[in-house]
Amino acid sequence: MQLPPNHLDLYEQALRYDRVGDPYTAVKLLKKVTRIVPEWADAFRSLAVIYSRRQEWKPAIHYWSKTVALDADDREAWWQLGLAAIPLKRMRTAQTVWAKFGFDKLSHKDPLGLQLKHADGYEILWMQPLDAARGRIVSIPHPGSGMRYRDLMLYDRRGQKGYNVIARRRVPIFQAVTRLKRSPYQTFSCLLHTSEVEPIEQLEQLCYDAGLGFEVWSNATRAVQQKAANATEEERRAFPEYYSDLLPRPETGTSLVAIAAIHPAEVERVLNDWQIISLQQYSDLRAY
Repeated sequence: MQLPPNHLDLYEQALRYDRVGDPYTAVKLLKKVTRIVPEWADAFRSLAVIYSRRQEWKPAIHYWSKTVALDADDREAWWQLGLAAIPLKRMRTAQTVWAKFGFDKLSHKDPLGLQLKHADGYEILWMQPLDAARGRIVSIPHPGSGMRYRDLMLYDRRGQKGYNVIARRRVPIFQAVTRLKRSPYQTFSCLLHTSEVEPIEQLEQLCYDAGLGFEVWSNATRAVQQKAANATEEERRAFPEYYSDLLPRPETGTSLVAIAAIHPAEVERVLNDWQIISLQQYSDLRAY
């Protein structure tokens, strides 16, 4: 529908306020537009976008619901409605949305990639998907992210960020939206006085047997973007590929590793057992 010029000017003014970082004034103006023209979906959609970005889920789901009621063909609004429903534990709404997109019958056995944004960049993690929008982190995130091993995350199944390439297999990477539940696991790191594959794998197995998380942090970059030679420029921009080194190079002599545990005693016990089995040493044990 066409808005009268004065109403359209009010709407565009609201968008300008939002762009310059004044969402409070933008919301006030958008709400005024919805009162004047209650049958116009765009103003409700813009309100929903602002509240979703701010992770204020109650008003977000309210305005996404208004949007799809006025424009039932807006697939993005439907999807965002489903995402907003999950932090509010309205799983029936989320499942209805997943069914519309064919995501209600997905297999959730294989891990997926998760792009986690930091203040100074991002890292690529692994997660175990639980359904079409929830997953549990199975990597050990950098402490600066504020996230932990086994955190329950909301992720955007439609927001694919590329592929993680492991053993010639491409695994999709999706954008993290927010944390739904904090894990009780703490993050620890230490320096192993070896970079040989066998003793590192022995420590990994000991951690697995003890129910602890384990990861090699020696790589300066968790994931390095590379461009496939046979990909078009458009494909390279749309779906970058990331190649992760699972173990450090053997010539370095030491390895920085991370361990996730609920209690520090669990970490010390595993490391002491590892020293006996591997005849190797560690130092600089640190808790974050």
